[in-house]
Amino acid sequence: MDSLVAIAPAAAPTSMPEAQVAVQAQVRRALDLPDGRAPVEVRRLPGTDIFEVSHVSGTAACQSLAFARATPGAPAAILPSPAMEGELCGASQAHVGRAGGVPALVHLQKSYLSPGEAYAARKPLVTIRVTPWTGLGWGPTCQVGLQFQAERNLAESLCARPGDCRAFETTAQVLAAAFNRSKAQDALYQRRASPVRYDLDPPPKSTEPLVAQVWAQLQRNQRELPVFGRTPKTQVMPAFSEDELDVVATQYDGRWHVAVIGFPGIGWRQDRSVTLVTLYEAGKAAVPRATYIIQDSVSGLESAKASLAGE
Repeated sequence: MDSLVAIAPAAAPTSMPEAQVAVQAQVRRALDLPDGRAPVEVRRLPGTDIFEVSHVSGTAACQSLAFARATPGAPAAILPSPAMEGELCGASQAHVGRAGGVPALVHLQKSYLSPGEAYAARKPLVTIRVTPWTGLGWGPTCQVGLQFQAERNLAESLCARPGDCRAFETTAQVLAAAFNRSKAQDALYQRRASPVRYDLDPPPKSTEPLVAQVWAQLQRNQRELPVFGRTPKTQVMPAFSEDELDVVATQYDGRWHVAVIGFPGIGWRQDRSVTLVTLYEAGKAAVPRATYIIQDSVSGLESAKASLAGE
């Protein structure tokens, strides 16, 4: 059985007429590419003489698109692009192909929310938009918003000493859940949530120097994720994000320690589908003892809603 939606393959660099379309000046101008050597991909809209030319650039992997009609022996004619919602960056990309056997532009847009946040907000995690080619131009865009069920589980734990990990696993997951409840409010309601309530026993004043010590390390840009000489099996950015960090005192193994809770990130990039919890113990310096990687994952389809774009 054929797929309901199929993306056209990118042409080989030497394929004709794709290679000719890719180098034409008017196509490059439509993509705002003054450098004729900048790499592009060319795809043919199936069953037509229409070509998609795309270029991906920047650290956010943002895509620019142009559409042209190629007639043998004549310059490529630039065609209007259909209206598209949101940025074409990261995992959100658009390409020509077929939808239900009809030539179309297919736009796959992934939400900036994590699976857990999208599920809590009852918002689509993925939206598929299809704009058919009518033979005379682009038709109206249809879209399907997919909402998924999600769960948050401990993906991996890494520790300084054997046996350390299991004793704190449950507490680490409780801390991560409270942290995410607060941050989900930030993302969903566009307001700063009240301070996170971890429902921990009030720490004694003797823990304040250790909390301050850990905060000082983080402020000195020492946010690298402690992995104790191991390589995490979970794909995760190797540091705590610059923003949205919590440092709390908690009891572990009969003594007070400090837990750092946050999202992984590098610079402004942040992955809210993963929560990191690192436990520190007191000493001459704040020494990491255990790190927990807690990850959102999709557990099933909740709903699918079809509509015309803009409705």
